[in-house]
Parts: sequence; C-alpha cells; structure tokens
Amino acid sequence: MLVVLMGFMGAGKTTIGYLLAEKLGLPFVDIDILIEHRTRRRVVDIFAEDGEVAFRQMEHDTIVEALGGPPAVVALGGGAVEHSGTRDALAGVMGIHLEVSYEEALLRIGKDALRPMMRRPDIGEIYERRLPVYHDAAKLAVRTDGRRPEDIVLELLEHLVAPRSVPAGSRSVLVAPMGGAHKVHIGGGIATQLAWLLPQASSTGRCFVVSAGADRSAAEALVRHLADDTDQEPAHVDVPAGESANPFAVVEQLSQWLAASEARRDDLLVGVGDEDLCYLTGFVAAIYNRGMPLALLPTTLHGQADAAIGGKNGVHLPGGGNLSGTIHQPVVVVNDVDLAVAHRGHGFRTGLAEVAKHAIIADQVLLAALEHRSERAVEGDVDVLVDLLARSTAVKAAIVTADQREQGERVQLHYGHTFGRAFEQLLPPGPDRHGDAVSLGMVAAGFLAAHLGRIDLSVVELHRRVLGALGLPTRLAVSLEEMERAWRRSRRAGSELRFVLLNAAGVAEGNVGAAPNQVAAALADLAAD
Repeated sequence: MLVVLMGFMGAGKTTIGYLLAEKLGLPFVDIDILIEHRTRRRVVDIFAEDGEVAFRQMEHDTIVEALGGPPAVVALGGGAVEHSGTRDALAGVMGIHLEVSYEEALLRIGKDALRPMMRRPDIGEIYERRLPVYHDAAKLAVRTDGRRPEDIVLELLEHLVAPRSVPAGSRSVLVAPMGGAHKVHIGGGIATQLAWLLPQASSTGRCFVVSAGADRSAAEALVRHLADDTDQEPAHVDVPAGESANPFAVVEQLSQWLAASEARRDDLLVGVGDEDLCYLTGFVAAIYNRGMPLALLPTTLHGQADAAIGGKNGVHLPGGGNLSGTIHQPVVVVNDVDLAVAHRGHGFRTGLAEVAKHAIIADQVLLAALEHRSERAVEGDVDVLVDLLARSTAVKAAIVTADQREQGERVQLHYGHTFGRAFEQLLPPGPDRHGDAVSLGMVAAGFLAAHLGRIDLSVVELHRRVLGALGLPTRLAVSLEEMERAWRRSRRAGSELRFVLLNAAGVAEGNVGAAPNQVAAALADLAAD
C-alpha cells in the first residue's frame, strides 16, 4: 500500500503521517526531511541559495523516486502538487488531502522561520491557489481543523482498509493496533467473498490457502471462488490436524510448500480452519520470508470470537499452548457464522464463553443482549450470532488497538483465565473444555471480587444467569489444594497468583492479588447451589 499525504502548511502531514504509518506497519517518508538528509542542507537554505524553481525540481525527482519504491506513507511538501510532473506521478496512488483552513494553518505555523513560503507577502493567495490543485490530485479529503491526530488517523484507516464491497447483512469492525490495521467482516455465507473483502487500497500477489481435516471442503470452495474472482489459480494444501500432529513439523511442511511454490513476500497466505489452524497459519505467515500478508477464515465460533482477533500466532509445545509464537496482524478476517453453526460440536460453547467474557468486562448492552437472546444464540440463529459477534469483536478490537502486546489493558481479556487455567487441567477432555473452564473461571473470579468487596453478589448471579443460559457450566466442586497443584503445573503461574477482577459490572482491573483464604472462599461459593 502506498499512501501519499498532501495539503497546505500546518495541515498535520508529518504528525498524521507518522501515526498512520505505525498503524499500517509501513515506513514513513517525509519528502522535505529526505531532501535535507540527502543534501545536508535545510529546505529554507535551498530556497534562499538556489531558488524555488531548483527546489521544486529536486522535490519532484525525490517524490518520483519515493513513489517507485516499496509501500510507504509519504508526506509531500505543501507546494509539491504545483509541479505538473508530480501531479502526473500521483495519478495512480492513494492521495489524501489533509484539509486545513487558512486561519487554522496560520495559528499552527506561527512565524516558523524554517518555512520559506511564510516569508511571502502573498501567502493567502498561495493558499487559495493550491486548494483546487489538492482537490484534483487527491482521491480522499479529510478535514483536520479542531481534531485530534489520532481521530483523523482512525478515519483514514476506515477508508484505507475498506473492501471493494460488503455482502448484504454483514457487519464490519475496524481493528487498529500498531503494525496492522484491518477489518473483521462478520456475516452468514461470506466465506467465499474473500477476494472482495480484501482492502481495496492494497494489492497482493498469489493466494496460498491452508486448511486441515474437516475444513478442507470450505477451503476448496474458497479456492474455486478465488480463481473466478482473481483470474489466477490459487494454491491449496491440507495439513495434518489434531493433537497427534507435530506442530513444528507442520510449520516446516508449510514453509517447504511455499518455497517449492516460489511464494513471494507480497503473496497472501490464507488460513481456513479452527483456532489452532489460524494460530499456525499466522505463525508461518509471520516467519516465512520474514513476513507475508495473512488472511484468516476461522470456521469455529471460538476462532471467530477470539483466536482470529488480535494478531497472536503460535504453536503448542509439550510445556504449554502457544509457547512459541509471534504478533503478526492479518490484512483481513472473514467470520462466516454459517461455518461456525455447522461446527457447533467444536468450539461453539467456547466461542459463546468468549462473547460473554467481552460483555462482562466491557459492554453492558452486549450483556443484556446475551441474556435476552441466549436461546436463539445457542440454537445457532445466524442473525443473532452475527449481531452478538459484531458487538463482541468491537470490544476486543478496542482493547487490542490500545494494547497490542499485553502491556496494559489487554490483560482484561484474561478475565476468568487464572482460575480457568487450573480448571482446564481438572475437567475431562472435550472440544469445549477451554470454554467451560473460562466460564467457571469467570464465576470464580466474580465470587473472589465479591469477597474482596469490589462487587455485589448480584453481579455474580448475573454471571451465572447469562453463562448458564448459554449452556456453559457455572458450578464446580474443587479444593484449594487441587487448584494449587494445577497452578504449579501452569506455565504462567508465578510466585504469587494475580487475577483480573471486576470493580463493577463492565469495569475490569488486572494484576489483583488475593490471599489463599479468599481464594478458598470463592471456590466454596463456586461449588454451592
């Protein structure tokens, strides 16, 4: 993706350019700074010593070179678009006009001695002359007066990662962490629409589709549609599935397959499958050729509500799940709820548990919707699930956008997990053991918060009411000694247990300690009727 920012002095091209480049995971190129670095002269001195005509030609040559280089966010000088050759060079790129009023521009610039054009007595006339030129050269215009740069960047991202078309009845959510802003599209029957849901402002090469086991037919259907929609023949491989598969052997198999197929860095790797397949495909996308574009089509509700959102990728080791992993954001996630309903025997309850968790920690409206629509959700009503999943995705997207690497508020997503990690070791095997453990963990965390005086017991009863209505367990008899043994086996347990707890419904806090007697009391409440 090549994005070019243009506009009058003071429009915010440098500030917004840096932020936008970080969100897109692209380098930022400021043409004026690049010229100064190469010539070892200030722009104001070039104007004074060589004249504006010489500078504009130097500026034009530098811009043409930048536009012919790798993907980047490029900020032009205010007068660059007045060069006819530069306007011609901009014809095929995503040009964005950052609009600023004349009055606002003067307030921002003041009497900046490093801006040579500010010395001109006809600066107002220059502003008026350039406005229609910006308008003609840009494909998108955004007003900047009185707005925070972060808000402007989010508006730009909505346009830059927008697909060519959105299927009727589907919903889209922007996820905007550093290094990989993208859209999550949620709807029924949209799995084969990948080609149309890719960001229209970006371009990728060939498509390489990965699936496993029961998802092979969905992947083959996608391959057929990609062949029709892209006029190229996508490659497809089906990898071993299940706990018996050696994950690093599969990583090597996929890497060798990509190498034999001569995959390039701009080719698209597509994962079609459950949460483990999504994690594994993302891991390969992150390491092959030092990173290649990734698209995810999770086929389980667990994958759609959790695994495919946030950029986490990895493989399981004997010592624990996803111990070897990376952060690598996809370019798009396509959540086809029809596939999740068809996979109700694998990851469906876990997906509902994740939706409930997002509601409990951050969205009271979603929590109320879950309580009133739980029966239809459990039955697999696609329209209900699309709405609930879209709301849930918005919660996780906001948290991931603010904290991609779990250094702050992303820890809230571990609500119920401290208890849940131990419960998962104690529960019998099953396709939704993780979701059942998280459900029980949330109830236990609720009781612990109540014992610490953080919330009222009515909030805990709300946990049980909503989770129970979704078919999730809310009671378990287990001793503190059993839990302590399980925690000692957990890879994440340290010298002191820490919990994510509620301070109120919808308000979570991480890294909270508790005494053993308080934990024991919470476990006793969890076992009670």
